[in-house]
Amino acid sequence: PVIGDIGAVPRGLPDFALPAFDAGFLASTVQPAITLALLGAIDSLLTSLIADSMTRTQHNPNKELVGQGIGNVAAALSGGLAGAGATPGTVVNLRAGGSTPVSGVLRAVILLVLVLGLGPLAEEIPQAVLAGILMKVGWDIIDWRFLTRLLRVQPEHLLVMLITLAMTVFLDLVSAVAIGLIAAGMASARQFERLQLDSVVSVPLLDRSFFTGHESAHDIDAFSARVGLVALRGSFTVASSTKLISTITVDIRDHEVVILDFSETVYIDDSAALVVEQLVDTAISEDTEVIVMGLTGAARRPMDALNVLDRVPEDRFAANLDEAREIARGLLEL
Repeated sequence: PVIGDIGAVPRGLPDFALPAFDAGFLASTVQPAITLALLGAIDSLLTSLIADSMTRTQHNPNKELVGQGIGNVAAALSGGLAGAGATPGTVVNLRAGGSTPVSGVLRAVILLVLVLGLGPLAEEIPQAVLAGILMKVGWDIIDWRFLTRLLRVQPEHLLVMLITLAMTVFLDLVSAVAIGLIAAGMASARQFERLQLDSVVSVPLLDRSFFTGHESAHDIDAFSARVGLVALRGSFTVASSTKLISTITVDIRDHEVVILDFSETVYIDDSAALVVEQLVDTAISEDTEVIVMGLTGAARRPMDALNVLDRVPEDRFAANLDEAREIARGLLEL
């Protein structure tokens, strides 16, 4: 049987030419251009990640994409096609010991020499040889160490990987990356929701303990807790906004006074700030007095910008728990 070879290799470089720009040309090329740009960027960055894992280095994504863009513009002006980082060629390079930019330059020079005159030599290479090389390269690309730990990956991450894999096989790479990013964002939002809700502390403050030292403390019911403390610790974003309302609202209704503690709050985005506004409105509608404690810095900025706490009087803001205790004592007329 005859084993097929590569076949004819193009010879010579195309001539430099500027495209003829007109409205119809631009309209017909915008979508393909965006698709090629996305594919090229994704391919190059994925190739860079694989190279990083093999060489224990860290690439500069901005530098990679800027250089690729300049090269593709030059290729287009000379009649060439857009290109990107190629994982098989990179893996072969690294396996052969080429771990510096010189190896990439040398590979490009060899391709240039083949195009300019040594193409007939490459034409005789059997396709079976190339197929064998590609199979070996594909085998080397697989992260076998990760596959052995696949069943121990968090379910959300495993689902994202399987969705992206299915979209890559049955649709295309651009769609797979877009859907994968959406799925990854949803998985991350779910994790952030759990972490942020775990950072909320809502506790009743027993009157006899909270108002210790007050002259009437011994007359207070031992089980009375007219003041509740809601501490928002850490960062809070849109990921936990909905659950925050349902989690805290129940506790607010159980007290005559509620202290919203922001002394350990690092960051609040606009969505979480609006949740605080809803909590304040709920407290007021339930005739529960609101005291705001320790609100400063990054947590205060979105509150002030959105006028979230405009229904809370100025004398209900406290810097620490001692000030909040005195305000609560006055509100309860102790």
